[in-house]
Amino acid sequence: MLNFIKSEYYRLIHTTGIRIFFGVLSGLTILLILGISAVKTQYHTTSFSYSILVSSPMFFTLMGMLTASLLYEDSKRNGIIKNSIENGIPRRKIFLGQCIISVTAATVIMTIVLALWIFTTELLLDKTGPVHMTDLLMEIPAIYLIAVSSIVLTITLSLSFQNGAFIFFTWLFVFFIFPTILFKFGIAVSAHFKTDLIYNISMWMPSNFFQINTANVNMSSCITAWDTTGGMLRCVIAGISGIVIFMIIGFRHISKADL
Repeated sequence: MLNFIKSEYYRLIHTTGIRIFFGVLSGLTILLILGISAVKTQYHTTSFSYSILVSSPMFFTLMGMLTASLLYEDSKRNGIIKNSIENGIPRRKIFLGQCIISVTAATVIMTIVLALWIFTTELLLDKTGPVHMTDLLMEIPAIYLIAVSSIVLTITLSLSFQNGAFIFFTWLFVFFIFPTILFKFGIAVSAHFKTDLIYNISMWMPSNFFQINTANVNMSSCITAWDTTGGMLRCVIAGISGIVIFMIIGFRHISKADL
């Protein structure tokens, strides 16, 4: 297992797509903050800069999905998994190893990009407004496990399908489309049958409770889903639940799949 992880770390470091991805994110971060600083309006503030990320926590799940896709989208098609199995590495350890490598890569990339975002924001923009650096820092523990669950789902899908577009749209359905459908269905059921069961279930899905609770992150206020202990706990539980569910599906699939 350790030898497999070490070899995957080596492959990670030498993966061109990951380097380009990191470079593009870093470059866009710098360009965005420079663009904000160049426009001397009410948006020339640290609050506006931080609100971009604080109001969009699901952005981090997308970044996790992209990182895992860049690393392992072609692993089934290129025979990487099959070669690892032939070298005596158990299937479940391959799946777990890919998850560990992807989480590590995404964590390192986003840590550097966020540090760059904070540094340029504090250096170039006026320190005013309701959204502060602490709001962004508190977003990290709120969204981290949910982003990890996004990575685990992507690895699971990469083991199941070879079409990158199909993997993306399946991920999109699980994280955004299905929660939206369930949310609207829950509202309709609540209105007609006076029961909030389906609505309450839908509100445990990240895209739903983040959308409802981050609507108040703007130029005049900052109220987030993780402001309260209960809200932060909901974020953590949702992340852990997603990781467990997608890990179980991944373990079951790789144990039986023709790779």
